[in-house]
Amino acid sequence: EFDAIVAATDLPGIKKMLPDTFRKYEMFDKIYNLDTVPIATVQVRFDGWVTEMNDEQRMMDVSGDQSDGRGAGIDNLLYSVDTEFSCFADLALTSPGDYYKEGEGSLIQAVFDERAFSRSEEQLVEDCIKQLNDIFPSSRKLKCTWSSVTKLGQSLYREKPGQDKFRPSQATPIPNFFLAGSYTYQDYLDSMEGATRSGLMVADEIIARADGPDGIKAFAKDYT
Repeated sequence: EFDAIVAATDLPGIKKMLPDTFRKYEMFDKIYNLDTVPIATVQVRFDGWVTEMNDEQRMMDVSGDQSDGRGAGIDNLLYSVDTEFSCFADLALTSPGDYYKEGEGSLIQAVFDERAFSRSEEQLVEDCIKQLNDIFPSSRKLKCTWSSVTKLGQSLYREKPGQDKFRPSQATPIPNFFLAGSYTYQDYLDSMEGATRSGLMVADEIIARADGPDGIKAFAKDYT
């Protein structure tokens, strides 16, 4: 028994979840105009910190417990126009509780777009390290100690002009059915931040629709 349903999914997930009968509503039907792109996520761990501090001793210092996120690397989400990966971050610093490993340095995670999707995992790791070396020259002195590649054939929606009109709101034509996910319409693009924002917005919508003679509670009661 429930008062409201929230479909919190990614774009491929909602396309699989929605019944065909829902496509009679324009809002749901428009979702199928959003296309997804394949991506390859590469993780490479080094024996020191990827940084441009011009302090080689600090760069190579992985001694002791640095799980407080104060290693010599860069604690931020980064973007570059000079690489094939659209965004990257040092997870050992941005999320040390999950990714820092004592005695090791940076764990760079880089997201390659569809241009690189067909390459082998070995080639992707090699390309990632080379491009990191290009934008952080001092990283050439570091050795890769571990790597991983994850490919997703269907990932974020394709960002191109005119896509916003296909992104659904969190509230739907069905009074007690709501959508959450970064593909829904909110202030950010298809991202973790966008997913979080959509969750906050769907909570506001549920609260706004909860009470009153035509609210969620009354609607749900009619079907119990």
